[in-house]
Amino acid sequence: MTNKERLLRSTVLAGVAALTMGGAPVFAQEAEQTSEQEEQVEASDDRVVITGSRLRRNEFTSSSPIQVINAETAALQGMVDTAELIQGSSVAAGSVQFNNQFGGFVVEGGTGINSVSLRGLGAQRSLVLLNGRRPGPAGSRGQVGAFDLNVIPTAILQRAEILKDGAGSVYGSDAVAGVVNLITLTSVDEPTVTAQYNAPFESGGETYEVSGAYGLNFDSGNVVLAAEWGLREDLSIGDRDYLSCPRDGYTDPQGNNIDREDRSILAGTELSGCNNIYFNTFIDAIFGTRYIPSPDGVTIGDVPGYRPRQNGRYDDAGGEAFYEDVLNTPEALTEDAINKQERFSFYSQSNFTIFNGIEWNTEFLYSYRKTTSEGWRQFFPLTGGATSIFAPTYTYANDPGYVTPVASGIAQPVLLFPSNSEVEVNYYSLASGLDGGFGAGLGFLSDWNWALDAVYSRSDADYGGIGISAERSGDVRFDDDAPVLDYFSPDMLAGNQVDALVDAVGVENFGNTVYEQTTVTGYVTGDLFTLPAGPVGLVLGAEYRTFSIDDQPSEASRNGDLWGSTSAQVTAGEDTVVEAFAEIEVPLLAGQPLFEELTLNASGRVFDYDSAGSDSVYKVGLNWQINPLVRMRATQGTSFRAPALYELFLGNQSSFVGQLAIDPCVDWGQSNNDNIRTNCAALGIPADFAGGPSSATVLTGGGDGVLTPETSDALTIGAVFTPTDLNLSIAVDYFEIQVDNQISQLGSGSIVSGCYNADNFPNNFCTLFDRNGDTGGNDAFAITEVRDSYINVNKQRTEGVDVTVRYDHEFDFGDLILEGQGTFTFENVEELFDPALESGFDSTDFTGRIGYPEFVGNARVAFQRGDWTASWFMDYVAEVSEEGFFDRETTYFGADAIRDIEAEAVIYHDASVLYQQPTWSVLVGVSNVFDEHPPTISSGSVARRGNVPVSGSQYDLRGRTAFVRLNKTF
Repeated sequence: MTNKERLLRSTVLAGVAALTMGGAPVFAQEAEQTSEQEEQVEASDDRVVITGSRLRRNEFTSSSPIQVINAETAALQGMVDTAELIQGSSVAAGSVQFNNQFGGFVVEGGTGINSVSLRGLGAQRSLVLLNGRRPGPAGSRGQVGAFDLNVIPTAILQRAEILKDGAGSVYGSDAVAGVVNLITLTSVDEPTVTAQYNAPFESGGETYEVSGAYGLNFDSGNVVLAAEWGLREDLSIGDRDYLSCPRDGYTDPQGNNIDREDRSILAGTELSGCNNIYFNTFIDAIFGTRYIPSPDGVTIGDVPGYRPRQNGRYDDAGGEAFYEDVLNTPEALTEDAINKQERFSFYSQSNFTIFNGIEWNTEFLYSYRKTTSEGWRQFFPLTGGATSIFAPTYTYANDPGYVTPVASGIAQPVLLFPSNSEVEVNYYSLASGLDGGFGAGLGFLSDWNWALDAVYSRSDADYGGIGISAERSGDVRFDDDAPVLDYFSPDMLAGNQVDALVDAVGVENFGNTVYEQTTVTGYVTGDLFTLPAGPVGLVLGAEYRTFSIDDQPSEASRNGDLWGSTSAQVTAGEDTVVEAFAEIEVPLLAGQPLFEELTLNASGRVFDYDSAGSDSVYKVGLNWQINPLVRMRATQGTSFRAPALYELFLGNQSSFVGQLAIDPCVDWGQSNNDNIRTNCAALGIPADFAGGPSSATVLTGGGDGVLTPETSDALTIGAVFTPTDLNLSIAVDYFEIQVDNQISQLGSGSIVSGCYNADNFPNNFCTLFDRNGDTGGNDAFAITEVRDSYINVNKQRTEGVDVTVRYDHEFDFGDLILEGQGTFTFENVEELFDPALESGFDSTDFTGRIGYPEFVGNARVAFQRGDWTASWFMDYVAEVSEEGFFDRETTYFGADAIRDIEAEAVIYHDASVLYQQPTWSVLVGVSNVFDEHPPTISSGSVARRGNVPVSGSQYDLRGRTAFVRLNKTF
């Protein structure tokens, strides 16, 4: 099917779907359909600036597609923070968004970050503005580079405007996928206090928020003061059934579940054994014998109450009790699925007219965020042998004698250890600007305006927790006057001496990250001359920006004294850019048949980076109002993105990935890929290889001296239909964005697969990871380390269609509003290498995969009558699948099995009722009315929390939630 055919098909489908489906919290109109804004324009001759341009206009039409998100409408859906509002928009909801569900994972910006990735191109390619100005990013650890939506209090947010195409020529680097411009209130006539409480019907994940705004009005200007406090309680995995009992999720061909540990068929039951965290066992590191709590109390060996596991499982009488009592301990169920987060924000803005009519605007933002993540981890040190102070025997607190717990004398106890972390971020932003006119007597410049803005922002974050000292992680023993800490005592193995274990091997692992940014922008704008169709507008300007990062990990992290944990080196660097830009708008035709208005807009920018050198970008847009019913629009432009500071200077960081997720040699005897079978066999890896028992370490570092800048091309073609007699508006926009020379990471899975899935084995991919040889024991052939630093890859390309529909009508019995929007994504392809130069798997289309649905949409039906407003919302996420990347029919430890690699489509329904009085209002509602559970998938394909894919940030983990919002003005 050609692109044109796909475009036509999807346009028709989208027009229908947008009327009936949903997927975002926003209900944004296209900019020209915002009635409140139109009324303001009609009442004033002032020209205004809209997102995507610095030209002042008398209308809200734009050649670029712009989505307007009304904060009041989002509040009707029960939303309490800016992140929910932006991340749920259809232009963002179709891709993975970092939010409070990623605790325990190494993500850009650190734990608790709430960034926005437009079009699935990444947060680093999605620029966020505050009132048209560029604030700096916030976050923790060395990968800070994206704006954190947590810092914006919803109390002062009026609306958000999302520019849905590239805008590098207008705003500079990072505006590759689009721009989010957060617009705040500029005045408060009456003091206002608002309180909201969101309570899931099941416990966990409650949200509290209190905010207030106060205004001071003077003859020459006004001041706005606002403060907001919010608390989101954590949601533990034990709070929800679909999180509390992780199962591998494999069935036999007849549909019976296959038990995770003993692989037996439990016909007719739902119980497959849970695997939240495995501990309370120890292993003979040489012979591989696994010792477990004896189900019948019989001791076999030297540790009381333990015996070898028979045939890899308990007997039938003891298996179920073991999983319930050991794997689902109360401690394991306290692990967070959604992190606890507390926020406080203070915002002030002043607007004054000073001498000669100059407008002076200043805004100050302070935000404090504390995010805590509670979790558990395994601690499995190798003990015994020639290097042990106890070798080859061990001391027991309840036995003064010496025993040998395993035959080889080298054992690996599997213990329970807390994995809690905490992040505190203090964010400051101060912006001040002057703008005015040149005044009479300057010829054509008399009607021109000028503006000068400066913004300084600083993010200061402390982060960390308690790690395990690598130096003290072997056999542990206190001084003679202190009790002996015994890894092999039943209490220690069962997790009843966690505090003592932390005291013995724990080490503080706290770091600090500071990110600073200063931006100075100045420009002049006005009309050059007037053509028959109207005035020709021009903008000329310049910008200076300097920014720096200084991340200082803990001493233990820098020195490599963290057992089995992420480590990091110092990340420090700075960059500076000087830019000049111009924009012109030319009215070509007006008032002609089929050309009620035809306008050309063009912009360009040149720049010089200390790190990336000089270059230029452009953008051209055409806006054609055919008649009052139909308007066509199109844009074509380029963008440039210099490497972010973390991409350049990131000190080596480590993370972990499961062996099953990256190793194609697992069970390679069942593979139908000839290269994998041949290459894995060449290393002597057994055909039924089950994978290493421990996660592989993934190292990530910066690419200073290696990376070159990205460039991109963006195309949009759209049509807007406004049959005014029907009170109906429809906008359809096709988009296509390609990022060349993209800065990315290959990904640990791609690196390992690139080695074994190629004809030319071994190749360069094989040098980027380490694998054990036939060492015997559990770690034979295990992948130990993957090196995945930032490099330039070939390109990423995304293509699709946005649709927005709105209908409103005033009836005698009340006002009805129907609106919806949706995004179809045809493809989101990343090519690691140029296909003309390389062969093998170098291209991945994320569209339709988990986290990247082909379609997301939203819809709202609202009815207003007098003081009452009733609303019904729908959010829709299409079905996603890992089909093509993982086989549905597979083997599960030698047995034929079926795995679930598909997340079915979901639709969430929300309802609310608002009652308004002159000085107070109350809103009550329920989100996820029908308690739609998130989809579950099998293990071994994507990372999961419980049975739910972590990358499915579109899904609601909290379930049905009631909310109430009270507002009072004084």
